[in-house]
Amino acid sequence: MLVLYRRREDPEADEVAERLRELVLAHRVVPVDETEHLPDGSKPATWPVLAESNGARYEGAEAIRAFLDVLAYEVTLNRQFQSDACYLDPDDPTHCL
Repeated sequence: MLVLYRRREDPEADEVAERLRELVLAHRVVPVDETEHLPDGSKPATWPVLAESNGARYEGAEAIRAFLDVLAYEVTLNRQFQSDACYLDPDDPTHCL
């Protein structure tokens, strides 16, 4: 899951949050005062901050945009070859093959 740490009045963070919604990615948005630290105790050099569950972190709108561009490509490629079809087992039609 992605976590967007953002200042309350930040148009760049608004843009990032909208992009996350458009990509339909699991995420949560955490409003943080500029004087506060992140949960790991660090204080970022630039806002907003996007953190991955694996510990990777992107600070600032430019770094986040670059990460989301790559992620959008990967998600689109994955969704392109994904199928929601269910082929029923002829021997047991209650199960998909």
